[in-house]
Amino acid sequence: MAEPSIELKPDIDKPDIVEIDIVQPAEPVIVNTAKHFFTNEKYKVRDDLINWVRSEAAKVGFTVVIEKSDNGSGRRKQFFILGCERGGTYKVGKKRLTKEDTGSRKCQCPFRLRGYFLASQEWSLSVVCGEHNHKMDKKLEGHMIAGRLKPEEKKFVHEMTRNLVPPRNILNTLKDRSTESKSAIKQIYNERQRLKKFIRGTRSEMQQLLKCLEDHKYVYKIRTVGESTTVQDIFWAHPDSVRLFNTFPTVLLMDSTYKTNRYKMPLFEIVGVTSTEMSYNIGFAFIANEKEENFTWVLEMCLTLLKCKDIVPKVVVTDRDTALMSAVVKVFPNSTVLVCQYHISKNVRAKCKKLCSSKEVKPEQLWNIVMGAWEEVMYSPSEESYVDAVVQFRK
Repeated sequence: MAEPSIELKPDIDKPDIVEIDIVQPAEPVIVNTAKHFFTNEKYKVRDDLINWVRSEAAKVGFTVVIEKSDNGSGRRKQFFILGCERGGTYKVGKKRLTKEDTGSRKCQCPFRLRGYFLASQEWSLSVVCGEHNHKMDKKLEGHMIAGRLKPEEKKFVHEMTRNLVPPRNILNTLKDRSTESKSAIKQIYNERQRLKKFIRGTRSEMQQLLKCLEDHKYVYKIRTVGESTTVQDIFWAHPDSVRLFNTFPTVLLMDSTYKTNRYKMPLFEIVGVTSTEMSYNIGFAFIANEKEENFTWVLEMCLTLLKCKDIVPKVVVTDRDTALMSAVVKVFPNSTVLVCQYHISKNVRAKCKKLCSSKEVKPEQLWNIVMGAWEEVMYSPSEESYVDAVVQFRK
């Protein structure tokens, strides 16, 4: 039997060379602003020199902060060191709650200026390092120093906050009153937070909440963990809401919202409907867990708001939360429980989006066909049309 021919290939033992696209690291940003701060002028007052530096920095596109200063007690000479706002690193406090997706403007910028107090009783300035490791900003709006609120602006924010004016409207009014204002919405929120902290004093957040509920005559109930003073669930309702609930108790809508507070506790909301199809808030509750036990307690507290014990809601609308639906059946056994159309449609959209894939029809067209058929099912005017719509939808 003849042996098979062997084909010789050159360089067969050499490894194949694979070209790899190497992403080169971005070149470091270096912006030199030293020329803007070279000056032979001397200043009698220290603050005048600092204000001149800040005005020059604003023209370039950054802000400066006082990093270190000495008043010259003893035999030491007076001096100060100015740095870029983005110098150093951000330090997290021990008691602060950490949040995800947060960042810092600090990037260890090396920019430094030094002010000297001369024997002639004047202040002089020298450039220690005039370079920045970041780009300059086109606008200084929102910067820590440039956007700082003035005393009269802080007073205005306090007055507007006490009058329940939204932060966005407060900021717009400040901009209208002063076109040179560099404040952003963050400065408004921070000042409002300082005001709330000042009003709260030594009270904790829970103690402040209870005080506000008592001051405004709210109806509220608290459940603690065992025999301790730790609050597990809290329910409250406005006096006007209680009166509306006793007048229009037929329909209730219930749902929970999330991420509305720093402790990530679910905020449970109960809404009623009037005879003119207008909605109103009945009550709210912070609950530790979304379990049947917690929902049952909240619904029982809501039931105590009704003066006539023979009158109970006829219809209760919820999302498809099994724990909540079980609690509704337990507290309102004679009520009809319905699932919210919005949540049903939301779930249908989520499921259909994964299944709407076809080579013959574009995904958008298929999506519109499926959702159109589903809306025919949802809004069927009669039982017969509902059956026909379901059959058509299944096709």
